[in-house]
Amino acid sequence: MTTASRPLRVIQWATGSVGRHAIPAILADPSLALAGVWVHTPAKVGRDAGELVGLPPLGVRASGSIDEVLALDADCVLYAPLLADLDEMCRILASGKNLVTPTGWVYLKDPALVERIEDACREGGVSFHGTGIHPGFGGDRLPLVVSALSRRIDRIEVAEICDLSNMSESPQMIFDQLGFGATPEEARANPPALLSVMSRIFCESMDMVAAGLGFELDDYRTGYEFALATRDVEIAAGTIPEGRVAGQHYHYTGFVRGVPMIAFRTYWKMTDHMEPRWPYDATLEYRVEIAGDPPLRCSFGPVTDGTSSEFGLLATAMNCVNAIAPVCHAPPGIRTPLDLPLLTGRGRVRLPA
Repeated sequence: MTTASRPLRVIQWATGSVGRHAIPAILADPSLALAGVWVHTPAKVGRDAGELVGLPPLGVRASGSIDEVLALDADCVLYAPLLADLDEMCRILASGKNLVTPTGWVYLKDPALVERIEDACREGGVSFHGTGIHPGFGGDRLPLVVSALSRRIDRIEVAEICDLSNMSESPQMIFDQLGFGATPEEARANPPALLSVMSRIFCESMDMVAAGLGFELDDYRTGYEFALATRDVEIAAGTIPEGRVAGQHYHYTGFVRGVPMIAFRTYWKMTDHMEPRWPYDATLEYRVEIAGDPPLRCSFGPVTDGTSSEFGLLATAMNCVNAIAPVCHAPPGIRTPLDLPLLTGRGRVRLPA
């Protein structure tokens, strides 16, 4: 727990898709200060953090040394690598630095994981918080907020619709790790490894919704389907040939005594020219539907014509940055959205002169 009235000093861990949005947001908040930057790529080591995110020099040099970064005087680490490392996170916590991450970890139930992270939090006297746009907001916090309007709840469904065609990621990420461009045979035989990772993350998110509503899920089912391009498709990362995977649909369902109670459905697409063609035209949209009395629907997404990836990445970064102060001021330990006060855009309002 941090009680000092000075600006909270933040280390940005990784300057990729989320980190490059987080650094400007940290700089724009007078209650926060950028204390340091850790980078994975050797070519980024020693460069000014401003240069790495398209800003003027900031006087903060990026380091590739964990020892060097953890020796800095800082209150919090915004931990945003592509893949989380449990040992790394526990080391950060044990060093006395609060940790906020968009890599999952929203509502942990695995006893071994909980024990390891809680032990590290106790050693460092700090807090740990997992968040993001989904999970961390669209699939858990938002349904819980909407549920306050309900007299009866029969079922909750959350859908994420995302056009990834302009996603500013490497071809390796898009084709090798996410599985776009695969043949139908490859997709059936080897579903993306992301499916197992996302299954854990989204089942935890569904668990948090259930906990917030006062019940527990007793079974989970997951599934993966894909759609094929009906013509060659050009995307930011390259070309998806006709007949290859151009859309992916992941679904996760939580049950109570055999009855589906909470369902998450993710629709990722690279084009509308695919078969089957799912009936979702949005660039990016999150939908929450609560079957009950009254039946409810709530959705959100970008208002501008900007690319879906940039909106989603910025929103993810801001949900992390805006959680830093509440997490730093919370008692030590794992802190879920159920434990923290209402997170808002406090300090982000641009008032008239």
